Amino acid sequence: MLKLEDLDLERIGWAMQDDHSLGAEFYLNLDTGEVVIPGFEEDLAMEDIKAGNYAYIDRIEPYESYQHMEDFAVSLPDGRARTELEQTLIRSHPFRHFKDVLGSFPDEREAWFEFKDRAMRVVIIRWLV
Repeated sequence: MLKLEDLDLERIGWAMQDDHSLGAEFYLNLDTGEVVIPGFEEDLAMEDIKAGNYAYIDRIEPYESYQHMEDFAVSLPDGRARTELEQTLIRSHPFRHFKDVLGSFPDEREAWFEFKDRAMRVVIIRWLV
């Protein structure tokens, strides 16, 4: 049985956040803990996935990603960074604007990546359970 420390949570999180624009589907090998992509991995076909011990890695819903951004923005102290990030969330294309605004605030940008990693860890563990 796999243990949490045997899994590459960062790669699972990356797979959950992939937009699937290239048509890739991600699976977790339940024997090894490896994240695999049928058709892209050498000698791994969809038939192997169906015959093996694999779990499809669900894509995180956009509303969950949006909630992470919202939770992060309100966690910041009052100030320009918080105000600008909160404003991006009510505009069109909030994901792009959020990223753009973070570019102007290096400390908050770094804090965002740490916050997002912790939030994604919760999502991943919930999915694994």
